[in-house]
Amino acid sequence: MAFTEKRISGPTNLVATTETTLYTVSAATSSIIKQIVVCNTTANSVTFSLSLVPYGSSAGTSNRLFSSLSIAGNETIFLDVSQSMTAGDFISAYSSATNVIVTISGVENAGGMVISGLADSAVTTAKIADGNVTGAKLGPSALLSNNQAGAIILMEMM
Repeated sequence: MAFTEKRISGPTNLVATTETTLYTVSAATSSIIKQIVVCNTTANSVTFSLSLVPYGSSAGTSNRLFSSLSIAGNETIFLDVSQSMTAGDFISAYSSATNVIVTISGVENAGGMVISGLADSAVTTAKIADGNVTGAKLGPSALLSNNQAGAIILMEMM
């Protein structure tokens, strides 16, 4: 199966006041970042910033998900996110001190999209661009519930 749940990056010890790339999405791959764990192993409070950077852009304040987040001494925080990334996108982080450890987990997909589990002729055409279904034409045997016109019932990444 093409979906792989994994530790995407880390644990990585950030270098004080240096923007550090933690993860870059490989070619022909997409990712969903689910959780970021940040552990301050020092006795002093630190600040932490994290950027999710689109392909072709630069890390910094314009791409921040978290900016100057304060983390108390010897504290670990869990940042639950659900951010999708495509090939070439990357995550970078910045901290005010060394010994801030970052671990990122999520899901990677290295395959194309396949629509399955639908009745014969339920989907008559599907338009897929950049690994995403951007449109679908449903046939007469497609079953939709709760007036969700145009909903696709089940999709699987392969």
